[in-house]
Parts: sequence; C-alpha cells; structure tokens
Amino acid sequence: MVSVSRRTVLAVPCLGAVAVTATGARSAQLPATLDAMPAWLELASVPGASWAVLQASGTIASGAVGYAKANDVLATPDTLFEVASLSKVVLAAAVHDMVRAGLIDLDRPVADHVAFTDDPRTRTITPRHLLSHSSGLPNWRDAAGEALTSAFTPGTRFRYSGEGFVLLGRLIEAVTGETAARVVAARVLRPAGMRRSSYGWAHGSEPLVAWAHDGAGALLADKGPAEFAARRDAGPSTPVDRWTQVEREKAAVSRGTPAMPMFTIPNMAAGLWTTAADFARFLAYAQRYPVLSTPTTRVKGTLDWGLGWGLERGADRRFAWHWGANDGVANLFVVDLASNMAVVVLTNGDSGRKVYERAARAIFAREFDAFAWLK
Repeated sequence: MVSVSRRTVLAVPCLGAVAVTATGARSAQLPATLDAMPAWLELASVPGASWAVLQASGTIASGAVGYAKANDVLATPDTLFEVASLSKVVLAAAVHDMVRAGLIDLDRPVADHVAFTDDPRTRTITPRHLLSHSSGLPNWRDAAGEALTSAFTPGTRFRYSGEGFVLLGRLIEAVTGETAARVVAARVLRPAGMRRSSYGWAHGSEPLVAWAHDGAGALLADKGPAEFAARRDAGPSTPVDRWTQVEREKAAVSRGTPAMPMFTIPNMAAGLWTTAADFARFLAYAQRYPVLSTPTTRVKGTLDWGLGWGLERGADRRFAWHWGANDGVANLFVVDLASNMAVVVLTNGDSGRKVYERAARAIFAREFDAFAWLK
C-alpha cells in the first residue's frame, strides 16, 4: 500500500512571511525540482494545478498550487480535477484485472458480446486492438446515426480512439451485467486507495472542483463541472455511475445532442474526476499489471503504445505516459518504468501543456519525444 509522505497545502495570501506569487501559490512547499511551478502557471495563463510525485520507494509527495477558479477559489490538495483521457488508463487496468479473472479474453472479438456494428472488418476488433489504439475506430463521432467502423484492418497501425475505450466500457457491462463505472470503482479505484476519485458527483453534493479556463486563463463557465452538472441533470436522479447505456443515450438526446459517446456520461474514456495524489496512488497500484507496458502498436520514432498507455524508448530508459485534454483542462503523467518513479500534473487551463511539460522535464532531467509528437 502506498503511503503519503507529505501533502502540500496551499497557503492563503495573507501569510506575510511566505513568498506568494500572483497565482496565490506557495512555491516553497513544492519539491525543489518543481519549485518554479507557480511561475510556470503565471507565464502560461493557467489558474491552477494539482501535482504529485511518486517516489521509487512508493511514497507520494503531492499538493496544489494556484486557483481552482481563477482569482476566486484557491486550489487545495483535495480539489477534484477533470483528468480527461487519463481516464483511459484507469479503465485499462480494470480490463486487465478482468482478464486475470477469466472474464475477458484480449483476443476474442468484442462483437461477440456487444452488438455495435454489422461491418465485417470492424467485427474483428478485439480488446487488444482497443487497448493499443489499433482498432481503426475514430476518436469521436458527432453526427446522429454515424456508423462506428474501422478505417483499416484492426491491428495493422495506430489510430487514437476515444470511441474504442467507450466500447471497452460497454464490453465490461456486457460481461458483468454491471455499469463500467461501478466495475472500475470496485476493481481499481477502491483497491488503489483512490478515495477522492469518481465519475462525477450526485445531485445535491458540492465537492471542491477545478473549473475549466481558456488559453488566456479566462473562466469557461459552461465547461468542466458546469457541463457535467448539465448532463447529469438531463438524466435519471440516480448517481451517474449507475446509468445504463439506454439512460445515458436518453439523457444526451434530451439535451439536443446525438446519442453518441462524446455527449454521454459517465464517459469511460474521459470522465474521471480525481486529484494528482489519487492518480499517483493509481500509478503505484498499476505496477501489478506490467502488461500495460507491452509494446503493441508502433506509433512513430521512439514511441509505441502498450496495452493501455503510451511508451517512449530512450537510450537507457523506458517511460510510460499519457496526456489528457478536454475543454479548458490539460493533464499528464510520466512513469520511469525502471524505477517506477512518476510525476502527475493536472491543470485547469487550455495552456496547461506548457506547465506539465516543464514539470516532466524537471523531474526526469530529460526531453521527451512524446511532447514533439503531441499535437
């Protein structure tokens, strides 16, 4: 079990003896390698960040800097951030847990369980293809009635697909008879000690959440938690982690959008809300699934994709990584696969990439090819 060696709490600006930046952050509480994070946030016009460093020993240092809501609400270590596509890796761990239990076969076509296509080529897609982004499925569809089909023979090349991970969620539901969100909670979130993490929050509750902001640091009032609440309120009054596929689709249609995965919640490819400390706990827990790091799909240059996350080969080191970007949020984790040391940076601004890239470089003292590849 991972222990928390220290948790950085945010100082309020009135603590006169402490140097406080324009972001409201107390940089002295950050580890030396990340001490400049408040300045990075200010330069990038990003209101706030949740950060964590997982040491090789398994201990976690974590905290928050800046604002959860620009110039209004300070971020704290317990503030929930929308992690976007980092959600995919958590889902992947649940899939591998089910493979170990004999509930999912990585090489059996998903269409044997889920009726999602009549296209012969698309019907050959397996969980292995979905986990490694080699299914040929699109990232997202946004038009009513648009078919979900492969652009090439599954397994032959890389194509990043959010739709593919939503399909993995549907596979979990078909196999277990339970919603994917509840299966992931039971198989990953709770065992990993991710006590602050969930796929949203219920009616009537008001958790500490980070709001979304544009590239200039201005509030996106209809994105982030507001967008989640609007989608939640369009559906049943039960918690969203209990919504069936039919209920998810009805809620989307009731808001005037197509019944497509990008308009439904909980979105298993991009819908997790968590803290950097909780996500670092997940990264420690994920070490029990080394298959995540099996190079499976060639991407480009030193980059491959494993069965759940990205991989980068260096001269003498290997790294696992994943990024996440929804409207007004930008996130990253990087893991040194030899030492298991990791960094997690969650930000609430469109320009957060400028912050998390600098953090990863500072922690690992190297440049990452993945950053040049990301668009």
